[in-house]
Amino acid sequence: MNFGVSRFNYVPAIVAGTATVAAIMISQPVMAKTAKEVAQIAVPTTVQINNILSPGDSGSGVIITKKGKTYTVLTANHVVKNPNTEFMIRTSKGKEHKVTDVKGLRNNESGPDLAVVVFESDEEYSVAPISNSDEATIGSGVYISGYPLPAGVGSQEREYQFTNGQVTNVRSSNDQGYTMRYAAVTRRGMSGGPVFDVSGRVIGIHGQGDTDGLIAVQNESGQNTGEAKTGFNSAIPINTFVGMMSQVGIDKSAFKIDNKPPANVDADLEILVKILLKM
Repeated sequence: MNFGVSRFNYVPAIVAGTATVAAIMISQPVMAKTAKEVAQIAVPTTVQINNILSPGDSGSGVIITKKGKTYTVLTANHVVKNPNTEFMIRTSKGKEHKVTDVKGLRNNESGPDLAVVVFESDEEYSVAPISNSDEATIGSGVYISGYPLPAGVGSQEREYQFTNGQVTNVRSSNDQGYTMRYAAVTRRGMSGGPVFDVSGRVIGIHGQGDTDGLIAVQNESGQNTGEAKTGFNSAIPINTFVGMMSQVGIDKSAFKIDNKPPANVDADLEILVKILLKM
């Protein structure tokens, strides 16, 4: 019986349908992770960058490449801009490694506030994946990872902090590259630390936090004053660094890159998570 349609006419349709399904699958966003799962990526890849001569100017950074025993850390330029001091990397394992090289990307007043530092170690450290920061738009959930400075004076250890937030604005431009704006809890010393998306990929480098006057901080040594943070912060998108990485001798093949769109969910951390690392 012939209904006027050859069975072979279905082949192009099936192929086309398969191609359509494949295209849909390719464009699907990467799965979101829980806050704990993102923290499992953030903790081992986030490091302290300690200024030996001026501890109060220390910051944070994130391991982005590994070649043999050589590790490259991305941070904010203002953390490592002083050429007259030494810097030490302290990892989540409590190990300290001397910074052997500093390469800044802020070649002029309008350049981005970014730098890479290098250290060598026989230890095995994780490398953070990066993603397309253009996907971070208003409303996107983010996590900020870093090591705040102690609130007071003395020999207190820097304690790791992992907070959540939401992108509030994306500027068209900024003299220092800080175009990604977000609301989150941050403190001094977290500058240079990574901003992760909800799928655990680095999409920015934190470096600015709005302040509103001074507050009193009580500790064992007495009362000190500190900056009152408003909760509004800025980061330099990772795409800014990717576009300039050749200036510091890094090839794109050195990165762990995952450019799938992030899941459309909020960062699900409801409160500040304080992780005390055993140093």
